[in-house]
Amino acid sequence: MRHTTDIFLAATGTWLPDERRSLADAVAAGLVGESHRDLGYESIAVEESGTAPVDMAVAAARQAVGRSGVAGADFGLHLHASVWFQGLDCWAPAAYVANQAVGPQAIAYSVDQRSAGGLGAVHLAAAYLSCGTVANALVTTADRFDGPAIDRWNSYVQAIWGDGGTALVLSTEGGFARLLSSVVVSDNSLERWDRGATPFASGPLQETPVQVEKRFEQHAATPDAVAEFAQWTAAVLAARDQALAEAGVELGDLKRAVLPFVHRGGGQAELHDLLGLTEEQTVWREFGRHVGHLGAGDPFAGLDRLLQDGALAVGDRVLLYSVGVGFTMAAAVIEITDLPA
Repeated sequence: MRHTTDIFLAATGTWLPDERRSLADAVAAGLVGESHRDLGYESIAVEESGTAPVDMAVAAARQAVGRSGVAGADFGLHLHASVWFQGLDCWAPAAYVANQAVGPQAIAYSVDQRSAGGLGAVHLAAAYLSCGTVANALVTTADRFDGPAIDRWNSYVQAIWGDGGTALVLSTEGGFARLLSSVVVSDNSLERWDRGATPFASGPLQETPVQVEKRFEQHAATPDAVAEFAQWTAAVLAARDQALAEAGVELGDLKRAVLPFVHRGGGQAELHDLLGLTEEQTVWREFGRHVGHLGAGDPFAGLDRLLQDGALAVGDRVLLYSVGVGFTMAAAVIEITDLPA
């Protein structure tokens, strides 16, 4: 989406638990299977005090809203993205987060496209902002991957789940960065990679813990798998190319990139290699490998970390990129226009 109205990132917010469980300790405790021991993670953010995911989102949102200078009553839209259970069944977590963070007036929706939900929500919010329906929007994410229903250490291919909440404020009234483009590319024929050969159930948690990796392996063994990997690659590159083209930016113009905190390890080619980026341009070394895959929150937490570290300067262009199973690729290019205090 090439935006006809200036849309700004007004603030970021992150809530992470104090606890970091070292991977070495988790391996020694017998928690990590062989396939997940050498992915490159050093530690994982683990929330053990019982804080609900939605309260993590509220904390991150209040931080972002406070930093933005936008009054809570001036928010017209709130989108909340998550991957896992939010605290109650048959409930509206987005309404809770919106009410606690900015008040009762914001239109509140939950977005569920797995790890692409956060940037997908930015894409949706940008449409609201572009057409003038709202002037300020809040996007949040949150997850806590508690067992036994889910196994944070082994349930997802090439990733270990980390806990935390994130937030981003979008505004047409100014901010620290301009949203140059936002893009979503989907190939829904690839949804079988997370379904495998598993039959549909009549209710949740028919298998505990949830066997996501097992389903992936089921489909990987089918004759269609090789050709579908080419489809996946094409979608990854299409999202990158469209986001750069609509932003009027070349690949070499990018200063930094925030990619999913997912890693193959063992010297294998990584997502940044496919995208034509270096690992140094990403936040994997200084941040991602120390907190784990935060579901839909990686792009917001990673950008917040770059700002906190003073790693960006006015004029820098940054790529935010997410991959959500299904498969949905979401990308955004931003340009730093001011450095937040």
